[in-house]
Amino acid sequence: MAMNSAIDTMLNSEHQQVLRRVLMLKQECQQRPKGSLSLKPRGNANYVYLVKRVEGRVVTEYVGKQGSWKVKGVEAKIKERLRYESELKDAESQLLRLEKMIRAGNVFLLNQNKK
Repeated sequence: MAMNSAIDTMLNSEHQQVLRRVLMLKQECQQRPKGSLSLKPRGNANYVYLVKRVEGRVVTEYVGKQGSWKVKGVEAKIKERLRYESELKDAESQLLRLEKMIRAGNVFLLNQNKK
């Protein structure tokens, strides 16, 4: 029975750690701009716009001229958000696996107690 207790403790500890990571990644994603960048030629120059959905509508925000520091900053933040979203997806699937293992362990213990 001590072995099961150690495994339960380890699984619960890992679950809490992954849960904290999921919450941190969600927060990081929320702090980055949503949407994608769109390039529009106007006259002799190209201008960059941030295109996103707000309450079901597509909204376009002017960012700046192509190659400007502001555009490069927004582009970097969008790349960060996409990377965090990818990590979040992996962490959420890991969290689901851990929850299944914890539930399966509890079912296994219940079946042992019935014998």
